[in-house]
Amino acid sequence: MPKCEHCQLEFREWVEFCPGCGEPVPGYARPAGFWIRLGAYIIDALIFLPIAALGFWNTYSFKSTVLLVAMSVPGFLYKPWTESFLGATLGKMACGIKVINSQGQRLGLFYAYARAFPLLLAAGVGLASQLALYSAPGFESAKTLADMAQVKPSAYWQAVNLLVTVLILVDCIVVAFTPRKRALHDLLADSYCVHKEP
Repeated sequence: MPKCEHCQLEFREWVEFCPGCGEPVPGYARPAGFWIRLGAYIIDALIFLPIAALGFWNTYSFKSTVLLVAMSVPGFLYKPWTESFLGATLGKMACGIKVINSQGQRLGLFYAYARAFPLLLAAGVGLASQLALYSAPGFESAKTLADMAQVKPSAYWQAVNLLVTVLILVDCIVVAFTPRKRALHDLLADSYCVHKEP
């Protein structure tokens, strides 16, 4: 637990000032706001661009469900593993931010997965809807973009994808309204996204 150097009070939360005496807490990390986190997310998305291109090619040419599932594996591992073992994704490292727990340490793997839950849920729903699309009538015979436009996921999967998209947006917007700029996934995992230098 963090402890104040002046009054020796122990406190659970990672705070800027001691709740007992009001002195600044050494090692306090400045919260990372919405825009820098969005920048880190965009960099991470660019890292996955080759996999997305392979997925596009697979959907329109090869049409392999095995390849579709195999391409999903890095997405389910990347964020939780890098935030647990390295303290940040490559995008966060490039932006100079990291993820810590309430003691200022790196997250354990369980909490890193809890923190990634909304994105993993979205990825799982996206994979399930893609698998449903792969089994839709006319998918195998579709060769062009015009043909593929005729093959649509069911209304059920469209509704589920919309619901998950709204959940992700709400999760991110919460950053603007919480102390220490924490998203819902930060509250879920008791984590903080902060600048590397205090």
